[in-house]
Amino acid sequence: AVVSTQSTGGGRASEEIFFGTITTGAADDLRKVTNWTYGMIVQYGMNKEIGNLSFDLNQNPYLKPFSEETSYKIDAEAKKYVDEAYVRTITLLRDKKADVEKVAEALLAKEVLTKEDMVSMLGPRPWGEKTSYEELVAGTGGDMEDSSLPSGLKGLHKQLEEEREKEKEAKKEEAS
Repeated sequence: AVVSTQSTGGGRASEEIFFGTITTGAADDLRKVTNWTYGMIVQYGMNKEIGNLSFDLNQNPYLKPFSEETSYKIDAEAKKYVDEAYVRTITLLRDKKADVEKVAEALLAKEVLTKEDMVSMLGPRPWGEKTSYEELVAGTGGDMEDSSLPSGLKGLHKQLEEEREKEKEAKKEEAS
């Protein structure tokens, strides 16, 4: 979610850095960032200040299932989260300004850029490239890292294949 918030806010931050102004072009991005942030805080319990709580706001839009004090805390945490993400985005774009300009120039010359175009301009990804599920989850330390087949599913493919063969044979016998 942090990466989504930063990348979605990148359009507005880019306007500020490269054009020195902010337009209404990023309005949809701001709406998305706001919805994600409030969702993280209010629905998914992903905020230390509010805690592991989930409030259902879809029941009645006029009744909040929390106090005014909690409402103020939620707003303050959402603003803090979005502001921090925006600062990180501005910092990243300023640090990579030359690279962003290279890509922008290339896009003006050529409407679609390939992976090869990006690698030739920016170099290979510093963290390498993951191409399989196993590579993507390796080193995460989570349950997802184990991509072996669960014991309850071992042999299932063979069992299903045998059942299909039996069904085919039964249909042949019915037809004759």
